[in-house]
Amino acid sequence: MQIATTRFGDITISDQKVICFEEGLPGLETFRRFVLLSTEDTKPFHWLQSLDDPDVSLAVINPYQLFSDYKPMIAETVFTHLDIEETEDVLVLTVAVIPQDFKKMTANLLAPILINTKNNTGQQVILEGGDYSLRQPIYNEIRKIVCEGGTSDAGVDPQA
Repeated sequence: MQIATTRFGDITISDQKVICFEEGLPGLETFRRFVLLSTEDTKPFHWLQSLDDPDVSLAVINPYQLFSDYKPMIAETVFTHLDIEETEDVLVLTVAVIPQDFKKMTANLLAPILINTKNNTGQQVILEGGDYSLRQPIYNEIRKIVCEGGTSDAGVDPQA
């Protein structure tokens, strides 16, 4: 399938790479179809690109790369809703905000995005309780990743 994007231009993706968010994402409820993109230039960040609007693209990152002790408590109903049977079938991402002053970049650890990698369904979950922040500073953690050369593909197909 050929898609037009504002950030990446025209790209070709496989229909099997389309991730469906039945309820959309909070604040973006009308956008339900996305694809996860990766570029060498922006690692360790990836992009959740809307297929419903070429202008909508969210920077996302694997929170475990930043904080090894990140352990969000996700309700069992979410796993049931997404039909997740095995933990290795779930990809957890957090939305990142990268402002002009990139030293002030943050990640939303309070509302992780879960994606079932077997059936490509997803949901953003707003955590209840816990000590996670909506705007967790991440500049120092990103700097460590980049300086150490350790970037993960977070399950993203760079050819998508």
